[in-house]
Amino acid sequence: MTPDSTSGAVADLVRLGQQHSQDRLRARTFNVHGVTTLLLTNSDTMAGAVSKLLRPFRVEDSSKTDITVHLFAVDDLVEDMAPVPAEASLLYDWGMLKIFHAGQERYLKVDDRARVVADIGQKTAVGFAGQELLFSDWLISNLFFYPLWAQLVKESGLFPLHAAGLSRDDKGFLFLGKSGSGKSTLTLNLVRGGYGLLSDDTVFLRLQQEEDRVRVLSFPEEINVKEETIQLLPELSKVKNFSFNELRGKSSFSIDELYPGCVVESSIPRVLVFPEIADSDATVVEPMSRTEALALSMRYGFFFLDPSTTARHFEILSRLAGQAHCYRLYAGRNQEELERVIGSLLNRSGKAIGEEKE
Repeated sequence: MTPDSTSGAVADLVRLGQQHSQDRLRARTFNVHGVTTLLLTNSDTMAGAVSKLLRPFRVEDSSKTDITVHLFAVDDLVEDMAPVPAEASLLYDWGMLKIFHAGQERYLKVDDRARVVADIGQKTAVGFAGQELLFSDWLISNLFFYPLWAQLVKESGLFPLHAAGLSRDDKGFLFLGKSGSGKSTLTLNLVRGGYGLLSDDTVFLRLQQEEDRVRVLSFPEEINVKEETIQLLPELSKVKNFSFNELRGKSSFSIDELYPGCVVESSIPRVLVFPEIADSDATVVEPMSRTEALALSMRYGFFFLDPSTTARHFEILSRLAGQAHCYRLYAGRNQEELERVIGSLLNRSGKAIGEEKE
């Protein structure tokens, strides 16, 4: 997409970024479950960080572009680089990360280090980041690039959910919970037991009209684990390519290094589990209502309150809770029992709620 084909504000910012760029822009193309993103950046560091995040979806070229993102590294972030207008309303506040909206435009600030503006109608975004942001691939990919890109992806019919996803025989199993709830440990245990991996942190949801049900789609980022998880699972000692994220206090690695070929593309969600780590050996499971599961799921849909996709997002999450069996799980230290309990939940689920016999 060229500046002339975008809205005035975004086009002006793209031209401003190009004026600050000494080198030719690097182009990267990604096809995420049929939604194609073109990334244009003047920074090898930015291109590398985003390519690492979207590694499974990299394509050499594409006949179509659904989303265009321009990212510019600059020596100094100045006032005219994607400023947040005074009339913009706050959508999301996570301390160092804030998101605002005004009309069809969304604005993002990463404290004083980066700004992004996205036009949701044109499905294009442009961002500027100072040099102090470039020391961390995680800051670039997860705070600078991902948030407004995720909103543009939602505009294209893919809805991200903060959850670990696994599959067996096309039966999907989702763990929804905040960081520290044990999702990565559960994921590794189940992959070791033969389950297919969709993701250990974020999945995408899509309503399949021909199936009249929600499908969960893969987003296989690197696995993030704390030191206690590494100590708990002996096979992690075989990993040779850990990278440590000081900002999060976690190490990450590619699941292919331990279990090649374990990633699956999609599955039908049959079970939703909200895990917590129990201070005991035993694992306890409690059924929960779909109303409660829906309320909790809304916490983990990224930027759920964006006005342009609120109704659609709510419908997707409602259908998800309605077609799956829902549980709370208090995960004990006995790993063999934990895997057995989870396997019994999947077997007990049978067919999805309301699904016709195949």
